[in-house]
This record gives sequence, structure tokens and C-alpha cells, in this order.
Amino acid sequence: MTKYINLFVSLLVLLAFVACNKSVDSSDFGNNIVGNTVTNGNTTTITVGNIIITSTKTSPCYPSTEIFTFTVNASKITDASTYSWSFGDGHTGTGQVVQHGYDNAASFIVTLNILNNGGTIINAVTFPVKSWGQQLKPVAIFSYKFDFPKNQNYVTFNSASNVNHGSVVNNFWDWGDGTTTSNAVALIRHNFPTNTQDKNYTVKLTIITDAGCTADTSLSILVPGTYPITGNFSAIAQNACTNELFDFTALATNVPTGSAYYWHYSDGTHDDSGYTVHHSFAYLNDYDVIMYIVLNGQTIYTTHKVVNAKGPNPKPSASFYYTWESEDANRVIVSFNSQSTILHGSIDGFSWDYGNGKTNNDFNNFVKTIYTKNTYPTTYSVKLIVTGNGCADTAYKSISIPAK
Repeated sequence: MTKYINLFVSLLVLLAFVACNKSVDSSDFGNNIVGNTVTNGNTTTITVGNIIITSTKTSPCYPSTEIFTFTVNASKITDASTYSWSFGDGHTGTGQVVQHGYDNAASFIVTLNILNNGGTIINAVTFPVKSWGQQLKPVAIFSYKFDFPKNQNYVTFNSASNVNHGSVVNNFWDWGDGTTTSNAVALIRHNFPTNTQDKNYTVKLTIITDAGCTADTSLSILVPGTYPITGNFSAIAQNACTNELFDFTALATNVPTGSAYYWHYSDGTHDDSGYTVHHSFAYLNDYDVIMYIVLNGQTIYTTHKVVNAKGPNPKPSASFYYTWESEDANRVIVSFNSQSTILHGSIDGFSWDYGNGKTNNDFNNFVKTIYTKNTYPTTYSVKLIVTGNGCADTAYKSISIPAK
């Protein structure tokens, strides 16, 4: 296909040359400038009247050097004595058989002038040739990248192949998995088969230039196995209201032998490794804890869980005082005011027990109650329970009510 495209381009160049820049007037000789042209591989035969010109060339691909050989058969032309060639690049030659090499890749117009013994041009032929230049050196090179973390079988390949003259027109990929791809673009992605074990594939790239030169290179690609792992992990807090410490234990199944477990706590600390790990958090917060499983340097499974950590000293401290507000012969009105504190978070519950059979659980930090006087002095034990961060603390005070 490439040779026909090149021939077509060459003919277009020739037509333009004939229309605008022809150096020989065919009316002077009675011959056509371009006759019948037949190309077979690297051999082109041009027939113009009684003149037959054969053009052959060697390969331009390194280490070969592209050399054109032009042969003319003009045996039917009377008085043909001298054959003068102009190769279109400023160089000339003489003879029925001449050779010439072009330095650059381009299309050139070759002119043959046939002269008689008196040095008069008796015939002329003009035809195009396409040169690829000298010692083309294509270089095949490519890189690869795992761009899709959720599908490690889908790999991106990028060809950086080049050639010193011309261009790369085709990339032929042999993926090493029994399939191949042929295209002209440099960037391509390939989905390797799914395996339960890591597998090496030898990927081979063969490039083809517009001159037909080839080069190839290979890389070994380790495609990680796809494992049917399921499950996550447990997170159990110990001593939650004093010195909280979490125990994390992997619960994943179908994990291949040799795998390592890693833990990321999302709190700015370093990751840990191990099937079971322990960790305490410095602050009250929700943390997205991530467990990831690694085999042969590749992460093969990831799962996560949100953990509600209380941090250090999460427990509230209960405290209150009371005020003797009023008294008469039969009763005493006493108010109670909480002074409870909490270092992190907030207190979310106040439970009062006045010791006289009455309680208050209405989330009030300031309360009142009435103590009825008895015929003898009575002491009551008042209790306050405060809650916060899922923890609780209790404070007690005794209050003595006089007799009637």
C-alpha cells in the first residue's frame, strides 16, 4: 500500500512540474514527457515512445545506503549517442547505466537528454523519483504506566519511537498474551487477562517507517493478580473513658499467602503493618481508618471504616455546689448548680438525685428542690451524674436539714 501512495504523490509532483516548470519542450522532439509507468517493488519502468527507462534502488534502511540505478534502452532511436542525466538535486551523470544517491528525503524530477554524435538533443524524458535519504535508523522505544488503580490489568503504553528521516507510520504491538494490535497512534491501552496470580508479559513493539524500515524492542510487564478478597476489619476500643486504645484486626478472606497488612489512621501519624495493630488517637474525632493489603509491592485490596475516637481524657468531671435559698418552720428550699467540666466535646447529660426521693433528669445544670423538715435533723446525700463522649462521672454532697 505504501509504494502506491508514494507513486501517487510522485505523479502529482511531476504533473505540477510539467504544468509550471518543464525545462524541455516536447514539441521540439515529438515525444511525450511522461509515458507509461509500471512499479513493482523497488523497480519502476517508464516507457516513453521508443525509450524504456528502468529505475531500481537499494534499501535506505541502516546499514544499507539508498542508491538509485537508472538504465535506459533507446536501441530503436537512430543516432542515439550520448545519454545525459540530471538527477534533480544539482548533480548530473552520463551513460546508459548511471547510479546516484540522494542525501535528503524528498521527491525529485529526473531528466534524461539523449544526444546524437553532433551533440544535439534528439529526445528527452522527465520522470519523478522518491528518495528516503541515506541510512535510515528507526529507533523503537516505549514506556508503560498503571493509570487505573481499580483495574491493574488495564495498562497504558506510550511509544516514543522515532526515525532520522521520514516518520513512523505503524506500531505493531505483540502483547505477549496471544493478542496483537496494529495502529498509527503512539498512545494505546491494553487490557491483559485476569489472573489470580501475578504474571509477567513480554510486550514487543515493532515500528514501521514510511520508507518501510523496521525496528523493535521488548519490555517485561508484571501485571498483578486479581484476588477474590472480601471482608474488612474489626475496631475495638479498650479503656474508652480513661486511656483509650483501639485494637484493629484484619477480617478479610481469600488473602493470598505472603501478603502484608498495612494500616493508615488518617490522623497524621505513620502507617503501621501487621495482622493486628494497636493505636491511640490524640484528639476526639471521627477517623477514616484504611486497611490495605500488599503483595509483591502491589496493593491488591483496600477497605476502610470510620472510627469514632474519644481521644485522651474524654471523661467529664462532675462537680456542683448548693445554695440555701429560703427556710420556714416546715421546709427548706435549696438550689443546686453544676460546675462540671469536660476537656473535649461537651457534657450531654445531667442527672440529679436529691436524696429525698426526688430526681431531675431534664438536662438541667441548675435545679431546685424542697426538703420537708422532720421532728429531728435529717442529712440527705445529693448525687449528680454527668455524661459526655459516652463517659460518665459522679459527684456527691451531703446536706443537713434541721428539725422543725
